[in-house]
Amino acid sequence: MTNDLYWVSVLGYIVITLTILIRERKYIYHNEKVGRAFMPLVCISLTFFVVDFLWGLCLVKAIRSDVVYYASSALLHVLAVVTTLSWLCYVLQYIRCPRRYRYVIQFVSTVLLLSEVVLVIANFFSPVLFRIVDGEYMRCKYALATSFNVYSVFVVVLLGTLFTMMRRGIRANGCTRCKAVLFSSLIPLLPGIMNVKYFASPFFSMGFMLSVLILYVFVVTAAREKLYQSKTKFLQNMSHEIRTSLNMVYGFAQLLGMPEGSWTDEEREKYNTYINDNYRMLDLLLNDLIEYTQTNQKTFGVSCEPVDVAKICDSTLQSLQFAQSKSKQVQLQNELPDGFTIKSDARRIQQILMHMLFYGVQFASSDELLLSAKLNAGALELAVVDPNNSMSGMKEPPVYVKGTLYDTDVDDLGVRIELCRRMARLLGGCIYIDTKSKDGVRIVLQMQNIL
Repeated sequence: MTNDLYWVSVLGYIVITLTILIRERKYIYHNEKVGRAFMPLVCISLTFFVVDFLWGLCLVKAIRSDVVYYASSALLHVLAVVTTLSWLCYVLQYIRCPRRYRYVIQFVSTVLLLSEVVLVIANFFSPVLFRIVDGEYMRCKYALATSFNVYSVFVVVLLGTLFTMMRRGIRANGCTRCKAVLFSSLIPLLPGIMNVKYFASPFFSMGFMLSVLILYVFVVTAAREKLYQSKTKFLQNMSHEIRTSLNMVYGFAQLLGMPEGSWTDEEREKYNTYINDNYRMLDLLLNDLIEYTQTNQKTFGVSCEPVDVAKICDSTLQSLQFAQSKSKQVQLQNELPDGFTIKSDARRIQQILMHMLFYGVQFASSDELLLSAKLNAGALELAVVDPNNSMSGMKEPPVYVKGTLYDTDVDDLGVRIELCRRMARLLGGCIYIDTKSKDGVRIVLQMQNIL
């Protein structure tokens, strides 16, 4: 490889890195953890490539200054380690390395960096890494120390990733991350072998650039696409809930618009209450939607107020009647004391019950379901019950981890039941499916500390 090809190749790496940096700049203020954490790696890589480009110009004697040649060589040795360690920090964050292991790895990495800095400082007094003689770069006794510090990091990550993949299985859910890290750590090692012999060639820069590109394509870009898919699925689910509440408001508004004398004052007051409850539900859903679109976080606000449980159950059933076209009859089985109230969030409870009812209606083959409300050992239990056991084939849905709730392989029903779980936890309760109850299959919302 000619010396002229060195600086031309590195110039290409600078252009690629600048392109990534410019393209990713608009996502800095977005709440995309993977993308934001990638930016420091790109900036440090760009700095390394610029210094490497300067070194390449000195190599071909386009810059005839031994001082610049020496300074760029010293910086290059330090930046090679710094750039590799920034890559390591990003990989550890991406694969969610346990904290105790991360601290150990970071400590070892700091030792490697400090050893490189010590060698560079010592080189000023006595050549141990390199020396510049008549405009020529000459390697010294410990010249390969930098290569060892750099490539040992890639080797350790490669071996650790292989071990993790063998332990979990190649087709396990977490292995997608491992595969990206595996290739990202393997690619720099291949040209790195050539770099040990042919030091006046951009093999390290080439390998590192390819590693960064792999992370960018298979990690950053893939994570952003998954976020967009997450938004789409979340909006689909929210639009269904909003449409349900709108249908409820529209339906009871039509009933109230019928000629005078069609309804008693008590019925009109009940319909007004249903309209008011669904307006508050719409307000809650729109607030959730606005917060999510602004922050990209699926969080749910919770208020605390006295809640009449029987009224919430009745209002939920009325909403279901307007939302469902299927001929399912859902009856309220209220075993609570008269006027029973709890301190909680009425709108969130209604939202959870609606998801549970949709889930039950989807699975039940019989035309009769019950919405049961009762106290059990001091805890409030609200359950969708199938007395005919037509949901007996239904199993407990899997618990989705934080990052997989809105993956494309999770169906809408799975999203709904997981939303129930998360909102129930915020209310101090839990969701579970009981297939062994004598009353039939039950989807249960259980709430502790209700007083």
